[in-house]
Amino acid sequence: MFRPLVSVIIPNFNHARYLKARIDSVLAQTYTNFEVIILDDASTDESCEIIRTYGGNVKVKSIIQNDKNTGSPFLQWQRGLQMAVGDWVWIAESDDYADRRFLELLLAAVDEKPSVGLAYCDSKIVVGNTETSETFASLKNNKFKTNRWSEDHINNGLNELEDYLLEGGTINNTSAVLFSRKFLDEARPFDLAFKYIGDLYTFVKVLAISDIVYIKESLNFYRDPFNSKHADRFINYFYEQFVILDWVWRNTNISSKKFFRIFHKNTRNSVYRDWNKTKVQVYRSLFTLNSALLLRCIVHNLIGPFLARKENSSVQ
Repeated sequence: MFRPLVSVIIPNFNHARYLKARIDSVLAQTYTNFEVIILDDASTDESCEIIRTYGGNVKVKSIIQNDKNTGSPFLQWQRGLQMAVGDWVWIAESDDYADRRFLELLLAAVDEKPSVGLAYCDSKIVVGNTETSETFASLKNNKFKTNRWSEDHINNGLNELEDYLLEGGTINNTSAVLFSRKFLDEARPFDLAFKYIGDLYTFVKVLAISDIVYIKESLNFYRDPFNSKHADRFINYFYEQFVILDWVWRNTNISSKKFFRIFHKNTRNSVYRDWNKTKVQVYRSLFTLNSALLLRCIVHNLIGPFLARKENSSVQ
């Protein structure tokens, strides 16, 4: 029986308090044909000391410690991939951890499915160090009025983008994902620079050319998912979300009706208040990128509140 090699990339920055649990959960996997690449992005806590204790482990192929912080976890992803030689790639974020069967069950789910570029599982939500009973399956089933995430399934990647991922961010987080190296290489998800949602861009580019598998087991433990560390940087998220949707518009055959419903939902932003230098620069960059799409966004944001008030008044 063919046992594909999995490259496990662990990018870390200042997660010393969670790092041992993360690395130990990787090394304890029941599927054992994997290599581990640990990258530290110039942490200022005790991360480096913890990482060095794993230097003699036979599964740890490389430990890379940056002298200067890159400012982007996705640059660490890229560096890890350049070193990886596995058939499948697991980017195991340093503040999460996994069930011992994570690799075993996900690899079984993609066995003899060469069209699959991305497989993922359900995640349990961890608050601080406390595992809750809440899972992402229940949240997504409620959001979409379905029981879809209560069962294993496979789907065409473009259909998944159109019906679920772009609208609802339905892939919990990268730690829950196993990527096909073949499709990652073909997708080239590092052609653009992202600081916040490069994970979404990676999912989108891979699924534009492959299928997706989901398994219902909660094999990933996602820590503090609703604790936004960048809530004050909304305009930057707006920018990156726009760039991703622009790529979708230019490179896929998603239906116009669905695209613009998703586009307007995901690019809501006040265009007539709270102006500052950053906001001006963002709009200027997006105008250069796709002026027609930006103008459509602005018009929708300007008339949307007016139409909503008109509709409410007519109901009353």
